[in-house]
Amino acid sequence: MRREDESIHLYLDHAAVRDLAQQLREIPGLAEDLEDAVACRTRLGDPNLRLNTRSSDQPLPFSPAAAKVRDRLHSILVSWVRLVCEQRGLDYSGDPSTAGLARWLDRNLIALAMTEGVETAPAEIRSVIAAALLIICPPLTPLTVDANQIEAARRVRLNVSGIVTLAKELGEPFRTVTVRRIQVLRDAGKISPTPGPWAMSWPEQYVVGEVLDAHLAHPIRKRKTASTSQGSRQPLLRIEQAIAPS
Repeated sequence: MRREDESIHLYLDHAAVRDLAQQLREIPGLAEDLEDAVACRTRLGDPNLRLNTRSSDQPLPFSPAAAKVRDRLHSILVSWVRLVCEQRGLDYSGDPSTAGLARWLDRNLIALAMTEGVETAPAEIRSVIAAALLIICPPLTPLTVDANQIEAARRVRLNVSGIVTLAKELGEPFRTVTVRRIQVLRDAGKISPTPGPWAMSWPEQYVVGEVLDAHLAHPIRKRKTASTSQGSRQPLLRIEQAIAPS
């Protein structure tokens, strides 16, 4: 007897369907973060500063870049929901928010995969997600440090926390200078705190240059561990299991 689901024609293969599902499930949280970035409730987006430079003027609580990505994400989901409803004869019963649209498409994933033209959906949604992530988690701006600044920094006395912060700003190969790394170097007798006229309750201080030199002179040993990162391949989704109940 012919199985009913064998007559279902999908425009996406199983791998693409899984990938699309993962993207859709990521969007609700992403949409919330974008709203925070738009309203500048976090340090994620650059505020739209007023052109007037008077001291009484305050930055507007609005990020045009975040708003543009938010609106693009919403419009893309709206277009796919509309297309699914038109081609599959469905009525939209979800929330009109971006998160609601994404959840509805996820619940109706097979209907979406059966919609003509859906081949472009994974790449289109992935592109706008990438743009959103650039707003929410912008890449670190490279810090240019010249030789004079490094030499000046080497002569400074700082506590462990200050050295770790400075090392990260100096970039490679000093990014791996951590609190634990400094403690290891001290325990090995490679560095020593500097004497000084500070109170006993004050944190110990070190000459930055001595710590950086010791860090470079004594490479970090890499542990040899058995590989336990073998990924388990999930079986292909069965069509009848993926169809959302009515």
